[in-house]
Amino acid sequence: MNALLALIRVQVRLYLSNRRAMAINLAMPIIIAAFFGSLFGGSGKDDKPLRVKVAVADLDRSELSGRIVKAMAADASLDLQQLDQATAEDQVKRGKLRAALILPAGFGEKAGAALMGQDKADVRLIYDPSEKMAKSMLSGMFSQYAMQQTMNSAFSGASGGKLVDESLARLDKAEGMNAADKASLAKLFSSLREVQNRQAAAASSASAASGADEGKASVGGMSMPFKMTEEALSSGEHGYNGYAHSFAGMGAQFVLFMGVELGVGILLARRAGLWLRLRSAPLSRFTLLASHFCSTTLIAASILGLVMLSGMLIFGYRVQGSWLGLALVVFGYGLFTAGFGLFLAAVGRSPEATRGLAILATLMMVMLGGAWVPSFVFPQWMQELTLVVPVRWAVDGLDAMTWRGLELIEAVKAAAVLLLSSAVFAGLAWWRFDWRE
Repeated sequence: MNALLALIRVQVRLYLSNRRAMAINLAMPIIIAAFFGSLFGGSGKDDKPLRVKVAVADLDRSELSGRIVKAMAADASLDLQQLDQATAEDQVKRGKLRAALILPAGFGEKAGAALMGQDKADVRLIYDPSEKMAKSMLSGMFSQYAMQQTMNSAFSGASGGKLVDESLARLDKAEGMNAADKASLAKLFSSLREVQNRQAAAASSASAASGADEGKASVGGMSMPFKMTEEALSSGEHGYNGYAHSFAGMGAQFVLFMGVELGVGILLARRAGLWLRLRSAPLSRFTLLASHFCSTTLIAASILGLVMLSGMLIFGYRVQGSWLGLALVVFGYGLFTAGFGLFLAAVGRSPEATRGLAILATLMMVMLGGAWVPSFVFPQWMQELTLVVPVRWAVDGLDAMTWRGLELIEAVKAAAVLLLSSAVFAGLAWWRFDWRE
């Protein structure tokens, strides 16, 4: 029993003596748990609501459409931008906006008249095909505010008076209607007109107070005064494909792990004295490091390319952007992986310590880069912050060339960021690499 306890104490002391490994084992679950917790609602107490980035293109510019847009902009759940139609469509196609509403010219007039039985106004809702939840949210909120403001507009103010006057005029010309029904409707509209006149008189002396009660009218059992057409908008022919994103993310993750093994392998070779023996040969420092950099680039790019092609063959997603663009992103990621691996070898003190730190760094990059969870579900502040992570550019670039179907320039941007990141890591490796352990 004493021997058992002594061995247990030795093993615990050995573990606690490696403070770096202990810190990594503690930090990794905390960081990852905090990341997913922030995505899925946080504590639910003091957290600010996640604001969905959407837009509205108000082509009507009427009093009613303006009031609806103002009410939606004040909602804490929406990060609402007012754009022209062409800009809104372009931003939705590129995934910069989750969804957008297009309010056509004549919306305000038609929406009010629809309450009196005339044709409904047409509204167009466009959305990123990967953002069906945002589409449903925007549709529901617009329906709520549109109904409230239309009811207010129809039964109060100048527009309401005009609508009632037009309804009385149509009723007077109506033929074939039962006389009793016609008289009852005329009495209803006349009574409504009297209420509007009293409201207008009261509003002239209390206009500020009336604004506080906007949107509180009961919608009752009336139907919506508009028709909504929903349209998934992307440059790609087939829209969002979850398999395309999954293969891009997992391919990026495991190729980067290969870069970690490169760095650890170089450290093991240095420990065995291989690098010193190679240095004694007529080989330059550049030749030795460049050989590892180039071979890793070719291997990493080939693996990622094969992963993407396998997904296309098995699950049927396609390159809807540019094959050249896809190749640029794949090769750029191979360069980044090679530079990252050399950097690990240059700064690592030992294979064991380097592997632990490298795994933590890799997991952080793939997590924040959208390899696990698509970056478009991140909070807005996190989407902007993670633009400094090279993996984010790689995953977004692969998405752009597959299911998003964007132009070649998007791949060129991603490849340029990956090339720059690779050059920085490789430069640091060249500067810091020590040939002796």
